[in-house]
Amino acid sequence: MAWLSRMLGGSRQTKYEAVPDEEAGDASPSRPYRRRSRTRLLLPRQRKAAAVLLCIDVLIVVTLVIVLEPLITLLRRNEDLFTPRLELHNVAAAPDVPGAKHKIPRILHQTTPNDTIPAKWVESQRSCKEVYKDYEYMVSRLTPNLGARLVAACTLGTSSLTSTQLWTDKGAEEFLATNYSDFVESWKNYAFPIQRADAIRYFVLYHFGGIYLDMDTQCNQTFPMQEVENDSSNDVAIFKSTAPTGVTNDLMIASARHPAFTMAIAQLPYYYAWTRFWAEYGPYINIMLSSGPLFISLVVKDYLLTLPTTPSPTVKVISPPGLDGYITDLESSTWHRADAQTLMWLGTRPWTWFTLGAVGTFFGLCLINYLLLALYGFFARRVLSLSARLKEAKVA
Repeated sequence: MAWLSRMLGGSRQTKYEAVPDEEAGDASPSRPYRRRSRTRLLLPRQRKAAAVLLCIDVLIVVTLVIVLEPLITLLRRNEDLFTPRLELHNVAAAPDVPGAKHKIPRILHQTTPNDTIPAKWVESQRSCKEVYKDYEYMVSRLTPNLGARLVAACTLGTSSLTSTQLWTDKGAEEFLATNYSDFVESWKNYAFPIQRADAIRYFVLYHFGGIYLDMDTQCNQTFPMQEVENDSSNDVAIFKSTAPTGVTNDLMIASARHPAFTMAIAQLPYYYAWTRFWAEYGPYINIMLSSGPLFISLVVKDYLLTLPTTPSPTVKVISPPGLDGYITDLESSTWHRADAQTLMWLGTRPWTWFTLGAVGTFFGLCLINYLLLALYGFFARRVLSLSARLKEAKVA
């Protein structure tokens, strides 16, 4: 505990001279002053400081475990919750019967900042318009008449309406202001445009249902909705799995008012408030956690853990190869920042996360302990110095 005694003020002790033995009749020292007595006096203080530091360390570790519990559970329960079990037969979708009711409304949602489609997305958008050529394609903001028709269709539980809806920032803001006004301020204050694009897809899938596709997705053939609507559950949601855990949000299919998306739109304000202050310091992880794939993975995880059994027919997970016959993901990743590559590399190595976390926690605790001891030693020396001066003043 030499370092501890130094931090507590033991390093500044003075060197005492030998004490003369007056009874022996000479000036020779009887015995040297033993510093052991000083050490014995410090032992209670050292033990107390060590106990306090241990309590602080335990408190920090427990707090970290509580804060990171959702992520730990996501990694630990990934196989139970997000193993891809949906297999499609890669056949062309059968035509819908006119006027038939469907669990999943035949609506395709996509997002873009404005009505001008970027050149890099023109071809992929064209492919989706061709594959879904029987759908009405709206390349504009949501019009009041179409909005009323969509709301009526979802409210009545019918899905005879088929349309393709391109959501611009202006149209999305109008939609939120009309239907979810409490979220408009948060939506407008997002630090990155991709966060607004992420958020609106959860709201429209909850409100209308249908299928959402990123603009950098090339459509090969119509998704076979009938094949995933055959079970007894009225709530159906389909997600694409991703590595190292959870699901992604570049393709999502859902029935209207699905409970998972109910939780998603309810949790968006909380995650926004929690992540807004450090957005500029870690853009990639901030986007992922506030509204991106990590956000929806945590929400779906929470929803599944409320159910009596898993896997649940209300949430189906499909692997990316299982979608090859229907879509091709061009993976433009336009929102990735400088920190994205490092975090994506770590994302494919979950044990690296755990190792770095353990090492970082250890050195972090060491640094905190050192700073606390230094602070305590500084104030202890000041108090001792002040006490000595007061005694000298009284003697004088």
